[in-house]
Amino acid sequence: MHGLLLVTAILTTAFLIYGLYQLNQRVVRLEDRKRQIAFNNSADQHVFKMRARESTDDIFNDLQGEELFYAMVGERHQEIVFSDDARKRYKLIIRKHILEVLEKAKEGEPTLDSGAIIRTLRGSVHSWLPQDVIGPLLIQGGVLANNPKDELAVQSIQEIIDRLYAQLGYKTPDDLLGLKEDYLPNSPVETQKGQNTSSTADVLT
Repeated sequence: MHGLLLVTAILTTAFLIYGLYQLNQRVVRLEDRKRQIAFNNSADQHVFKMRARESTDDIFNDLQGEELFYAMVGERHQEIVFSDDARKRYKLIIRKHILEVLEKAKEGEPTLDSGAIIRTLRGSVHSWLPQDVIGPLLIQGGVLANNPKDELAVQSIQEIIDRLYAQLGYKTPDDLLGLKEDYLPNSPVETQKGQNTSSTADVLT
């Protein structure tokens, strides 16, 4: 009887030790997996930053998004002097961002974040626009979606863009950034201008 109890106790202890060992191995594997995932994420972020830096040719001094916007305005990083190429490219990025906001307005989006990834032939750039620009653009863009010939909405959008471009030190394009091409198809002259400007933008970006 005592022998049977002893054997049972030994077997129970052995199973318990084996179970603890297996549990410990599982914990070790989970920790290794977490470290591997963290390492991969870190590596992916590093590669993304390197590619972003290479794609922008460092013309924006490693700035993107809100920091780049206010640096271009002159309110931050005033020690940085942007080249003409940088300012020309940023103007095209802003144009693409505005057109993207208007496209979202046509799709019925009620709100949008300030940031957007703008893709160009020279790589992707994180662009940023203030909400006091995006909000009115969405509203007026929605009006145009319902009535493509609403001149008041077109004028309002033009004024929003004029203020934004003036803030950045740019001259507003005469073609209203392609609005007349997109929303006023019965204006062949303006459509032709919109097509030329869009093509130029794609080449320069």
